[in-house]
Amino acid sequence: MTEPTFDSDTARVQLYEIMRADCSFEQKAEQALDLGTQYLGVENGHVTKIDEQSDYWKSIASTDPVGGEFPPGLVLDLETTYCRRTVRADEPIALAHASEQEWEDDAAYDAHGLECYHGTTITLEDGVYGTVCFVSHDPRPEPFSSTETMFAELIARLLEHELERERTAAQIEHLDNFATVVSHDLRSPLTVVDGWVELAEESGDLELLQHVHPAVDRMERLLEDVLAAARNGKIVAEMRPISLAEVAWAAWESLETGPHDLVVDTDATVRASDERLQALLENLFRNAITHGVPDEPTDSDDADAQSLTITVSDLVDDHGRPDGFAVSDNGVGIPEDHRDSIFETGYTTSSEGTGFGLAIVEAIVDAHRWSISLAEHGGDDEGADDGGGTTFEIRDVDFQSPKRS
Repeated sequence: MTEPTFDSDTARVQLYEIMRADCSFEQKAEQALDLGTQYLGVENGHVTKIDEQSDYWKSIASTDPVGGEFPPGLVLDLETTYCRRTVRADEPIALAHASEQEWEDDAAYDAHGLECYHGTTITLEDGVYGTVCFVSHDPRPEPFSSTETMFAELIARLLEHELERERTAAQIEHLDNFATVVSHDLRSPLTVVDGWVELAEESGDLELLQHVHPAVDRMERLLEDVLAAARNGKIVAEMRPISLAEVAWAAWESLETGPHDLVVDTDATVRASDERLQALLENLFRNAITHGVPDEPTDSDDADAQSLTITVSDLVDDHGRPDGFAVSDNGVGIPEDHRDSIFETGYTTSSEGTGFGLAIVEAIVDAHRWSISLAEHGGDDEGADDGGGTTFEIRDVDFQSPKRS
């Protein structure tokens, strides 16, 4: 336990400077937590994400290092944390000496042995997000003062504001992109329709109107995909534990897969919207099937040249912890000069496509606050084309921790 090195006024000034900085939420959170630990004289501070329905607790930001007890990315059973009490209370919970305050029988004390805990709830428009908490294994010599509690609450309120601001900015960018693409991509088929209608009116030949149908059909497909992308781009407020394997097979069975094969090499339980996760996988599978097979096989008698193996597998971070999943295929791969454009809304190499397949995937990823990238090289499956196949990596995924027996 360390003594504060500055007064409350100085701490508030530094906190506001942190929040005004031009950096990410994670960076602001880490700096605010570091300031909070110094001011409160505790060992560590954490921003957590919590879901009471599935007893889920995750450390989003932390002053604890990767090798520490509560590093960023750690997932725990909510019932083994003091934070479960915080999100159920109407006020912050402050424990200066847990065992002397009759908390020694609490499951959190038993699991982690923390004598000191201060927790404040983070609440967004769609409900409880998590907590800002400060902890120590050793007790504090004095209870938390009202001034110290107010400072911890100020950190929570400012981080709430940052989270809401990031969400709003992402939604605005999302809608602006779609508005730009729709206004651009509808112009061409509308011009076609206008031209044939004008020609039919001038000539009196109504049979010319049959040329309008393909353009109308394209507009309908485009609008359907725009609506799907817009719906899927809304922030996911409610996520639940889902078997990644079960959703992958459900997505596969919903498609016309022809001679292609799916390999599901995962038993992970992820936290997601099941409907949108299935839509994500359907679009990635469909993209592989559409673009992974060579247009002109070098050997027309080789049936394998016209079939793909698509694989769903786990990803881990640099420290060996679950971090996401990959969808890969052993097809022709993506040309180098196209790799930077594939996620652009409206981008397609198919005359029949609308270019929204991977845009929908990216919208679903963003709505879950995940990240997606195209791996530098495709899978190493035996029999892969010289292109090396294609591998999409979805990271920053929340995994459900196994329940204790």
